[in-house]
Amino acid sequence: MTILIPPECATSARIDLDHASGDEIVARVRPDRDDPVFVGHYPGFPLLPGVYIVEYVHRAVLAATPSAILAELVSCRFLRTIDLDDELVITIRCDGGLRRGAVAVSGVPAAEVVLRYQEGNG
Repeated sequence: MTILIPPECATSARIDLDHASGDEIVARVRPDRDDPVFVGHYPGFPLLPGVYIVEYVHRAVLAATPSAILAELVSCRFLRTIDLDDELVITIRCDGGLRRGAVAVSGVPAAEVVLRYQEGNG
């Protein structure tokens, strides 16, 4: 299932939802190299900014639970650089109001993002 991009998102990349159950969400995203935000971003060495990784995890949560309301970015760790041509696989574990996102590229961990959603949502 492909999720349309809400107008408030700063990136044009699509989130493809592979799986969503009560306690796990799996999604894929491939950054759009032609997205205007990347023009001039590390010329000659294009990298995906960390804020987009957080955005992709949040959008994967919204793809599975559209009524979720983000309350807090609890933590994030960036474990390796991500090229604009890489496909990201996002696996999210649901733990109460927390969503623990593990982002991998070619099976290699790239980032960990923990988001908190308002109680009763997400």
